[in-house]
Amino acid sequence: MNYLRFKKLFQSDNDGTFWPGYIELPDENDSSQISKDQENPSFFSSNPRVVTGLALIIIVAAMFINKTSALILLVIVGLLATKEWFDMFEYETILPYPLLLYAALSPLFVAYFFGLNNFHIPYLIFPIGVIVYTGTFVNYGVYDKFGSSFLFLIWFGTGLASIGYFLNNFGPLFTFLLLISISINDVAAYEFGRRYGKKKLSENISPNKTVEGFAAGLFVGSIFVFFVLNYFLTVTLTQKILISILFVLFGTLGDLFESKIKRSIELKDTSSLLPGHGGVLDRIDSQLLSFPTLVLFVHFLDLIQ
Repeated sequence: MNYLRFKKLFQSDNDGTFWPGYIELPDENDSSQISKDQENPSFFSSNPRVVTGLALIIIVAAMFINKTSALILLVIVGLLATKEWFDMFEYETILPYPLLLYAALSPLFVAYFFGLNNFHIPYLIFPIGVIVYTGTFVNYGVYDKFGSSFLFLIWFGTGLASIGYFLNNFGPLFTFLLLISISINDVAAYEFGRRYGKKKLSENISPNKTVEGFAAGLFVGSIFVFFVLNYFLTVTLTQKILISILFVLFGTLGDLFESKIKRSIELKDTSSLLPGHGGVLDRIDSQLLSFPTLVLFVHFLDLIQ
């Protein structure tokens, strides 16, 4: 065994005096020091993002087999996402978790069981406007805990309610396909940006996103959404194209919105629950803004009474 490198440290005598000392570290080039796990890493350990992503698709697809199980999944998502936000801003001193959870999930049950007819356009325009405005102009460092809780209820409550609305009115298959369309956009943007991206999209908020990746994701994601709409909705070709582009575009804005919040409190992920993906909020941040946008179009086009 070859020992070629040494690391300096401090050792203590019995009297508490510290003296410089050295420990021997194995040579990085010594193949005898490489463990079997390092030589033959498992697929999961070397590709956690891919494995977790596939597992999530399978779980969501299985739960969206009918409306009831899909609603249960949305409630579980609400439980986990609200807890992540609760821990991020350390609300325990001012706001009980059950109270925040109640406020976050209430719009989901209202939208699912009673629809959004009582809210109409103001209900949709206000949250979308607040998210776009704050994501563009507001420095989150000035927000207190109450302000951040209000922002969460607008963003998350409206987004989850919109997903529940589509689940009840269009069924689980349509809702599931729209959910994964955002994932398709993310994969296309990530892979194309990683290979060909040169210009940063928003370096201060999300340094890994590129303009080239964004364009590729928007193109691929919009095509997928277009075919979904073509099958489920009776609208004109122009409307399908416009809705498809805006659905994916607002999904990207939702992602940047959440990234800006995390950067403001110096967090990379909302949690470490999902290996390679971060937390639940990291996975649904895009959908939480794209679905309210689509609901808005549905009401404008009077597709649902």
